Amino acid sequence: MKLLLSVFPILFLISCGTVEHSVRVADEDAFGKETRIQVGEVANKTGETFDIDIEAMLRDAMVNELNRENLLGQEGTPGVMTMNVNIIEYRKGDAFKRWFWPGYVSTVLVVEATLLDAEGNVDATAQANRSVDAGGGYTVGAWKEIFEDVSADLVSVLKSAAMGVKAE
Repeated sequence: MKLLLSVFPILFLISCGTVEHSVRVADEDAFGKETRIQVGEVANKTGETFDIDIEAMLRDAMVNELNRENLLGQEGTPGVMTMNVNIIEYRKGDAFKRWFWPGYVSTVLVVEATLLDAEGNVDATAQANRSVDAGGGYTVGAWKEIFEDVSADLVSVLKSAAMGVKAE
């Protein structure tokens, strides 16, 4: 039992990461319960190339999350907003190395989103950051899952803005 009690805090600490997100609403009147969002341009602004298509991974994750939250809009639908997303930072990380060097080989994804109305006016901007800083075998695949996590963060803050409540 002592071993279990001493291992649990260690497992908790080694699964640490960071989560940050924010939203700035320029036009609160643009949002309503009927607000729907389509994913526009997703761009890699990191200045790096990767062995995976990070733009497609983020686009797919955003579409899936918007659909799951019943916020996905279609082009041409009246009142649909367009969300353009820039990938500011991405590091794939390494689960095995994280076990030995926490924080040194973190998986990181930082994105900025701009929400535009039909006329191209900026109605809101949002930022989401996630990292997996420590862990071992159970963090294998974090390089892929982080796209889903960041998408959920962005949609959550935008949905909160649309409903007029403060995001957590």
